Amino acid sequence: MRTIADSAVTEDLVSRLRRLDPAQRCLWGTINAQQMVVHVGDASAAVLKQRPFSAKPRGGPAGIRRFLLLYVLPSMPRGIKSGAEPAATVVEPATFAKDVERAAVLLQQLAGAPPDALVDRHPILGPMTRTQWMRWAFMHMDHHLRQFGL
Repeated sequence: MRTIADSAVTEDLVSRLRRLDPAQRCLWGTINAQQMVVHVGDASAAVLKQRPFSAKPRGGPAGIRRFLLLYVLPSMPRGIKSGAEPAATVVEPATFAKDVERAAVLLQQLAGAPPDALVDRHPILGPMTRTQWMRWAFMHMDHHLRQFGL
């Protein structure tokens, strides 16, 4: 099971992220490359307690969702609505390279963060351990990179 706790996995994700071109079109969904970069950076920042999550908290069986997503599904499915609206994010094209670097650095910080540096729950998946956050971070970043053919 791939997670960002493995430095080789994190390096691969960062390398793929840095190959993203600002004009690259998504294979599914409605976000552009820069909106995706800001989104994944914001997600890492939220896990690191640096900003709130943009996804809205949901009730229901979070444990079942968490188990299915992190341990059963091979990748994050397309079309899942989390309440985050990255396509609505207004971006400044001139900051694309800076946004990519921010997302890369935040992912690397997340990979090395101790458990007490991480938020204790995901708004949809519920309470999360460090191991679960490392798996989720891989799946989330990989999902969005695949969205852009990377």
